[in-house]
Amino acid sequence: MKRIPVFSLLFCAMQSAHSLAAETVPIATPTPAPATQATAEPDRAGFLYTYLERTSLYRDTMFSIDAYKPFGSRTSAIRPFVDLFANDDTRTGGGVVPQTLNDNYAGLALGLQYTNPEGLRAFAQGGVTTKIGSIAATASGGDLRGGLEYYREWGGAAREQAAYGNFFGDGIYYSRYHDLQFYEQLEIGSTPPKERHPVSVFVRAVLALDTHPYFYGNYAELTLGVRLTPFGLRGPAIELGGVTGTYLRGNLLPIGVSKNYVDFRPTISYGVNI
Repeated sequence: MKRIPVFSLLFCAMQSAHSLAAETVPIATPTPAPATQATAEPDRAGFLYTYLERTSLYRDTMFSIDAYKPFGSRTSAIRPFVDLFANDDTRTGGGVVPQTLNDNYAGLALGLQYTNPEGLRAFAQGGVTTKIGSIAATASGGDLRGGLEYYREWGGAAREQAAYGNFFGDGIYYSRYHDLQFYEQLEIGSTPPKERHPVSVFVRAVLALDTHPYFYGNYAELTLGVRLTPFGLRGPAIELGGVTGTYLRGNLLPIGVSKNYVDFRPTISYGVNI
């Protein structure tokens, strides 16, 4: 299953969005305004990210949206933040595989974070959640989370290189699930040949682990895919990915679930700084 860490949005759009918008080179550099007319640039350290994904293996459609915004002094490494998020899938409660991070709920959180230019983020936050619809995997109520995230990228159009790469890793404790979850992702792909109607290919490797014995939180996957941005690098992205994976705790799998699997996952996603 595709996993979108709820609070990874500070450093990357990750997954389908990659960092294409960040690598877009401006067509022209605007002329600076006179000093007497200079105004402060808006603080765009936050991020809005949303995606819709279909997994053909389990015939499940997942939707997620996350609006994340730090506030306070933009020059400070330590900042408070607010986050509004919602996750939903069509088979929670009756599907073959529970969706730990897509279980039909919405939430609001406040927190405190530390970030550095190297891509490290440490955070702790608290908030509340409420279920969406009549079914949710976990009851509504208080929600505490905290952990470490790290993101690094290289290559790409901004560096005039034909290929890009990025790495994302995290370890986060979710009180909602009483679970410490780890997610590591490495993606390498081709740089889109042009800003308008670009098409690129990529390979993505994922390792997910947690402290529960459930098979669906412990897996390794390899994805080969094609990414299209028909409205330009700053618009929504369409991803078509073929996935091969294995559940790492597969000794007691439910009937109908295989330890090794192949999946096709079309995804539409959009990310923008706010």
